[in-house]
Amino acid sequence: MVNEYRGYSLFNDIDDASLRSRNRAVTLCNIAEAHTNKEKRISPGGAALMIRYTEQIPEDERKTVLEQMVVFMKERGYDLA
Repeated sequence: MVNEYRGYSLFNDIDDASLRSRNRAVTLCNIAEAHTNKEKRISPGGAALMIRYTEQIPEDERKTVLEQMVVFMKERGYDLA
């Protein structure tokens, strides 16, 4: 099983599901921040990278990761609709 996508860890080697989900959510936030302009808008390329990273996460874990990501993004000042 692959444990990274484009240099971003997928944390497949972490047995604790809650820690693995948290780490993946933080990684998605970091990707977003790395591809954000001054108006706090994520570039199309950054959004595509986030989608492709998320696709690498097993389907049964994605919902939890995305829910956590929304919380973390709001904490970082992003206005998510």
